[in-house]
Amino acid sequence: MRSYIITLCCLTALLTGCFKDKGNYDYNLPEAPQVVLDSVYNVFVGDSLIVEPEISFLSKDSLSFEWRIGVPDPDIEDVVDSGSTMRVRFGLGAQRYQTKLTITNEVNGMKYFHYFIVSGKTAFSSGTVILSEENGLAQVSFIKPDGTVQPGIYTIVNPEDALPTEPTQLLAVPEARLPGTVRRYWVFGKSGAHTGVEIDANTFRKTRFLADLFFDPPATILPEKMFANPQGVITGVVNGRLQAGTTNTWDQAPTYGMFGLGASGDYELSPELVFNYLGVYGPGNYIGFDKLKKQFVRINLYGDPTFFGPAYTVVGDAFNPLSLGMDLEKVIQINGGLCYAYARSGGVLQELKFNTNFNGPFEFTPMLKRAFLRPELLTATTLWASTPNEVIYFSSGDKVYRYNPSNDDFRVLNTSFNGKAITMLKVLTDNVTLAVGVEGSLYYLNINTGVYGDLLQKIDGLPGKVLDQASRNQ
Repeated sequence: MRSYIITLCCLTALLTGCFKDKGNYDYNLPEAPQVVLDSVYNVFVGDSLIVEPEISFLSKDSLSFEWRIGVPDPDIEDVVDSGSTMRVRFGLGAQRYQTKLTITNEVNGMKYFHYFIVSGKTAFSSGTVILSEENGLAQVSFIKPDGTVQPGIYTIVNPEDALPTEPTQLLAVPEARLPGTVRRYWVFGKSGAHTGVEIDANTFRKTRFLADLFFDPPATILPEKMFANPQGVITGVVNGRLQAGTTNTWDQAPTYGMFGLGASGDYELSPELVFNYLGVYGPGNYIGFDKLKKQFVRINLYGDPTFFGPAYTVVGDAFNPLSLGMDLEKVIQINGGLCYAYARSGGVLQELKFNTNFNGPFEFTPMLKRAFLRPELLTATTLWASTPNEVIYFSSGDKVYRYNPSNDDFRVLNTSFNGKAITMLKVLTDNVTLAVGVEGSLYYLNINTGVYGDLLQKIDGLPGKVLDQASRNQ
């Protein structure tokens, strides 16, 4: 009897499972508000921020709104507003903020989220910063987008003069992992009380000195060639060693970007260092030259920089990078690991071409060695620049030459500089504009394909000899 009952229950369950379900499963989702917002809203610090989205909904009276500007600083509260339009006085700093609009349907409790960026601006958010030397002293000036010059803006903002003497380089450093942004500038020099000074990009106020980046600062600090890492730190040759700001912590931590002991090893780096960075989050490497052993060396950026020296395979015999036997004068990076180098042997300037792969399989490929074809054009003050299509520009007194190594073509650029010596030479990021600095002036030249340095713009009124420039558009 018991087995019969069990069998009957199983058959009943089986028949029930086979029964056709005739339920209605056609769901009607509630209407969602349609919102049109821009991805970025720009606002000057101290101005009103007004965001008026287009909202389509049958019954707008049933909707409520919350606007929230997220502030990364835990000591500052988020900016919150209500209503279908955001209207607040923007008093936050000049940077980018993640912002969220939450729309709630009060009838059914449904919530809808929309995200955008609020970008705080100042009068210095767009323009060009100029480093120049006047009577041996550094000057930092600002050129507005309309070409108006604000000479010596750093000295105006900062009552004390803390800039280096014998200035050498201006560096624009981005927000960590936000390519195209500029958070701060660094000014470097050979002498003075401080050979490196950091400047806030939005206010031009001094924020710290290069010595402040060292956990244990050396008695003498000589920055010879510095780079801006896309992770928001600076790297480069300091006192012949490679220093790299740490990125092994939160980018708002006080130790972020600090210098340790540098890449350990038995070497003394030439300032002719090449930084080959492979992406915002990817690895990077350096192509260096050891002045002690007169050899090209490999340094990889695995979080902290690691010196591998000559630990690479040589592919080719145009020259021996492991024992160059010459004094290196200049290295020009064409693209990635493709470079030209100029070294002197027995009074003869040799032109070298090589390519490297220092991210595996760790190869150095010598491609060319020959005497430079026009050594009479070079002087002790010659400056160099290059484009990714393997065209090289160099200064000679008051002239700029275009040199194409592939066909040995040398030609003087069309623009004259009125007899003034060239003090800056820089190919801009568009790779079709050459910036040339002289005493008191900055020139922008067109170097697009088939164009040989026609004048695009000239800016006068700059103090002293123009040495370097950095542009910002956000």
